[in-house]
Amino acid sequence: MTPEAARAAERATVAIAAENFGFSTEAITVPAGAEVTIEFDNRDDGVPHNVAVYTDSSAAEAIFVGEIVTGPTRTTYIFTAPETPGNYFFRCDVHPSMHGAFIVA
Repeated sequence: MTPEAARAAERATVAIAAENFGFSTEAITVPAGAEVTIEFDNRDDGVPHNVAVYTDSSAAEAIFVGEIVTGPTRTTYIFTAPETPGNYFFRCDVHPSMHGAFIVA
């Protein structure tokens, strides 16, 4: 198997919660090119949140934007991580003060 094929076959599952207008983690780390599954638990009653991944904190270039869901509810997002290792950025688009590092290794 080529290194590219092995990387494409990788999967990463991450659980993250939103509660009291904050995320349960400040950093998410996934392998480069992996299929990423985010199990998102919005625990804020009556409050809309999502998880979106961007190239940087300017949020000008989206890698993935999850559907906004109103809590309490759970949803699952699936997308492919960037092929290029580096430090990226995740946030809630409704509440941009909720954010963290999305690290691709």
